Amino acid sequence: MVLLYGYPESPFAQPKNIFFGHLATSLAGLFVLYFVPLPLYINLPIAVGAGVALMIMLNITHPPAGGNPIIVIMGSVSLDYIINPIISGTIIVLIFGVVLNRLILKKKYPL
Repeated sequence: MVLLYGYPESPFAQPKNIFFGHLATSLAGLFVLYFVPLPLYINLPIAVGAGVALMIMLNITHPPAGGNPIIVIMGSVSLDYIINPIISGTIIVLIFGVVLNRLILKKKYPL
């Protein structure tokens, strides 16, 4: 939220990056959680690396999303985690970001 509210001009703070960055890294974490039968200390860096690689390859880098695989694996979350909090949470954060930046701070957002 620091990027979105403090530095809305950053390419990492754009809606596409925020939404799809969180989605991609969470999906990477879920994939590793359910399909890679290795110890936790190996799965965590695999999931984070896969999530970061996905964001870079898809041009949807959002640095805070890099932590999602850790939360997914440490919390042993279900597939419902994608709907709530990932999708619903990012939509709410983006709505507040647009309202704050456009209506209150009078900044052009999204770029």
